[in-house]
Amino acid sequence: MIEFKDLRKSFGDKVVLDGVSHVMETGKTNLIIGTSGSGKTVLQKCLVGLFEPDEGEIIYDGVSFTDMTEDDRKLLRQQIGMLFQGSALFDSMTVEDNIKFPLDMFTNDSNSQKIKRVNEVLERVNLKDANKKFPAEISGGMKNASV
Repeated sequence: MIEFKDLRKSFGDKVVLDGVSHVMETGKTNLIIGTSGSGKTVLQKCLVGLFEPDEGEIIYDGVSFTDMTEDDRKLLRQQIGMLFQGSALFDSMTVEDNIKFPLDMFTNDSNSQKIKRVNEVLERVNLKDANKKFPAEISGGMKNASV
């Protein structure tokens, strides 16, 4: 379960989140819907710790994300998936390197273990043998599949 209480986030004079609260129950589909500029992406980035809320609390299964150490946050992030708008691939990196990027950050796996995982993921989304391609060399659908 993810619960957020009274989240507030501003950038300068621009208030983006103003007292947002909700409970996202485990096992249920939870959507964040809103008009352009309403704070959907800012909320998501707060939920995974890319942005720190100015006020409020984020709770994962009863544990306050807001109060976690950075090491505890890294462990939790290993269980979270997030798809960014526009694929969000690094243009200067191959598909393989884009997929390995979080593995390099969050695991102590050997390079051969990471490559094995990359190949499993690519095969699962029907992109076998796309390892050495750059984002500009694959279609939009393929980019979304590899994120």
